[in-house]
Amino acid sequence: MKRYMVDARRSVSFDALEEAKIFAQNNFPAVILERRVGPDGRPIWVEVLRFDWHWNAERGEPAIEFW
Repeated sequence: MKRYMVDARRSVSFDALEEAKIFAQNNFPAVILERRVGPDGRPIWVEVLRFDWHWNAERGEPAIEFW
């Protein structure tokens, strides 16, 4: 079972976060999920990154980037 999954126009699994990030950037908007062990010992998917529109307060403008 792969460690990361990108949920975008279609869902694709990856072994490495960098691979998942590249796919997410090419399939906007996208959410990257990481497979982790849940409290009961079963696998769960946890959101780790989002590639989407958001307000970048530092720049004072909207941006399309990971957050």
